Amino acid sequence: MTFCHNTSTLFLEGVCDYRSSKKVIDLGGVQKIKISCLRLEKLDFSFAIFVDEMLRHQGVQYELIDAATKCQEIFDLIRHRRGFVPQKEKRRILESLGRWVYGWLEGLRNFCTFFGLFVFNLFRTMIQPTLLRFSALLFHINNSGFRALPVGIITCAIVSAAISIQGVIQLQKMGVPLASVETMAKLALREMGPFILALVIAGRSASSFAAQIGVMRITEELDAMKIMGFDWYRFIVIPRFLALVIAMPLLVFLADMASLFASAVVIKIQTGITFGQYIERFYEHVDLSHLWVGVIKSPFFGAVIALVGCYRGLQIVGDTQSVGKYTTISVVSALFWIIVVNAIFSIIFTRFDI
Repeated sequence: MTFCHNTSTLFLEGVCDYRSSKKVIDLGGVQKIKISCLRLEKLDFSFAIFVDEMLRHQGVQYELIDAATKCQEIFDLIRHRRGFVPQKEKRRILESLGRWVYGWLEGLRNFCTFFGLFVFNLFRTMIQPTLLRFSALLFHINNSGFRALPVGIITCAIVSAAISIQGVIQLQKMGVPLASVETMAKLALREMGPFILALVIAGRSASSFAAQIGVMRITEELDAMKIMGFDWYRFIVIPRFLALVIAMPLLVFLADMASLFASAVVIKIQTGITFGQYIERFYEHVDLSHLWVGVIKSPFFGAVIALVGCYRGLQIVGDTQSVGKYTTISVVSALFWIIVVNAIFSIIFTRFDI
C-alpha cells in the first residue's frame, strides 16, 4: 500500500490482508483521493475495513479505479453498512431505465408466447374432447372453486351488509326507504356478488396455481413431462383454466343469494321492511337481466385468475425465494386484471343500457 501525493492516488498492490493493516499513511491534508486496484491480487475484508476507517478518520473521500467486481463489492458493502450510499452516475439511471424497458418487453413477449400456446391447446382440446383430463378438471373445480365457497359467501355477505347499512341510512334521510330494496339488490347482483367473490378466488386460487406450478419447475417435473412427450399445457394449464371458467358462474349465483339475504336482513333491521315486503318489491322492480350481468362476467373473471396464476407459476425458476416472489405477483396481477375486466364490462353494459 503506497500513496502518490502528485496524483492523489493510493495504490493497493499484491496481497492486502490484516497483517499489512498496521501501516498508517499520512495523506497530508488531501481531501479526495483515488484508490488504484490495478495490481491488487487479493483483498482481505479486514484490510478493506481498515482502509475505509483510516480514510474516514482523516476526512478523505475516495473513489476506486481499476477495481475488480469482488473488490468493488467489498468496499460498497462497507460503505453501505455505515450509511454511505455512493452517488449514482447519470448513465446508471439510463441503464436502469433501459433494463426496465427491456425486461417489460421481454415479459410481454413471454406472455404472448404463453397465451398463443394456451389458445392452440385450448382449441385442440375443444376439437378433440378426449384430450381433456376430466379427473383433473373435476379435482380443480372442487379444490379451486367449491372449497373457496364458504369464505367467498361470508365475505360477500359481510360486504353487502356493510354497504347496505350506508345505503339504507342515506335513502331513509331522503324519505324513500323502500327504494333501498331495489337499489341494494341491483348492486348485489351486478357488482358485489361477482366482483367480491372474484377477489376472494383470485387471492386463493391464483396464488395456489402459481405456487404449485412453480414447485413443479423447481423439482423439474415439467422437464420430465417434456422428456416423456407429455404436453404440460394439456395436463396442467387447461384443466385449471376450464375449472374456474365452469365453477365461477355457479359460485357467483350462490354469492348473489348470500348478498341478497344479508341486504334483506339489514333493511329489515334498519327500516322494518319485512321479508315478504322485500320479496314482493324485489320481483316488481328488479329484472332478471341484473342477475345475468353478474353471471356473464364471472367466466371472464375465472379465465383471468387461471391464466395469471399459471403464467406466473411458469416464471418461477431457481429457488424457493422465486416461489414467494411470483406467488405474490400472481395475486397482485390477478386483482388488477379483475378490476380492469370489471370496468370494461361496466362500460359495455352502460353503453348498451343493460
